[in-house]
Amino acid sequence: MRIYFRYLLKEMLTFFVLSLVTLLSIYLLVDFFAKVDNAIENHAGLLPVFLFLLNQLPFIMGKFIPMALLLATMLSLGGLAQNNEIIAFQAGGLSIYKMALPLVLAGLVLAGVTFYINNNLVPITSMQADHLKSVAIKGKKEKNLYNLKSLWYSDKNVIYYFEDLDPERETIAKALIYRFSEDHRLKLRLDIEGLSYQAAGKRWFGNRVRMREFRFNDGFTDVSKFEQKEDVELDIEATFKDFLVPRKDPDRMTLTELKSYIGKAKSVGLSHIEYSVEIFNRMLYPFSCPLMILLAIPFSLGSRRHGGAAQGIAISLFLGFSFWVVLSISLSLGQGRLLGPFTAAVMPYLLYGSFALFMLRRRVH
Repeated sequence: MRIYFRYLLKEMLTFFVLSLVTLLSIYLLVDFFAKVDNAIENHAGLLPVFLFLLNQLPFIMGKFIPMALLLATMLSLGGLAQNNEIIAFQAGGLSIYKMALPLVLAGLVLAGVTFYINNNLVPITSMQADHLKSVAIKGKKEKNLYNLKSLWYSDKNVIYYFEDLDPERETIAKALIYRFSEDHRLKLRLDIEGLSYQAAGKRWFGNRVRMREFRFNDGFTDVSKFEQKEDVELDIEATFKDFLVPRKDPDRMTLTELKSYIGKAKSVGLSHIEYSVEIFNRMLYPFSCPLMILLAIPFSLGSRRHGGAAQGIAISLFLGFSFWVVLSISLSLGQGRLLGPFTAAVMPYLLYGSFALFMLRRRVH
């Protein structure tokens, strides 16, 4: 590895560690004082608060790594520019593009770290943090939170979709039941306006049931029989409790869980917009690491004669927060169906990436 490569990496990574530790410390300190009052009021002690903050750490790190890279690039290159070391590099034949290369490569490595944290650690630790916050710190009774709306459930060759579950009455409003043959061909579909369960006899009763039987012939599937009944007992092996699946928000799911849910939703034509937006956002978010570095480079080199570190920090904070504001707005537009899921997730990166490359090219020339 060339000397300049190691030198630039060392400078940037030193500031990166300092920036990340500073950002984490500020966030954790503010969060600590926000939670400690609840813990004292409920006689919970400080241990649940520390455990909560520990479980919050992966989530915070995943969010702050790109911002720390932005600050680190601005401060390291800004310091080199103020000491005329950038001019010395250029006099030695080193272009700005070559100076940017080790920093961008470091950003790509940290993008991989960010992806691992957000996909493998955050879904687990965030749920634990939610539990500690609600039960141990705020003193609320532990509740089993379930998905009660738009629920999917699969059992052997049967797929269920329920619109709305009522655990107290053990009733379900609007249900779809798909039965498949051993070779995975659809053979029966039930559209049910209302389902009720009798726990004593483990019996299910449907109201306003439309039944369609299908047959596969010469490569085509068509309806072979159609019936509609007001009230009928249904052959469902599962109990009502079997359908009570613990609730998980999209940001509490891994990519595997998100893909599984989206696949089930697509198979019967139901909406999966919120989950599709989340999966694209999850996959693209790590690229904010090299993006923040590219954004910082032209500004850190272009303001060496005035402002110094204070100006570098101010510009970094403005660029970083403006990116996350635009990203949040874009994702909201995607969830509201005003933009496609992929467009909503990728648009901020294209906008800020184009801006970063434009400013970098302008700085070079």
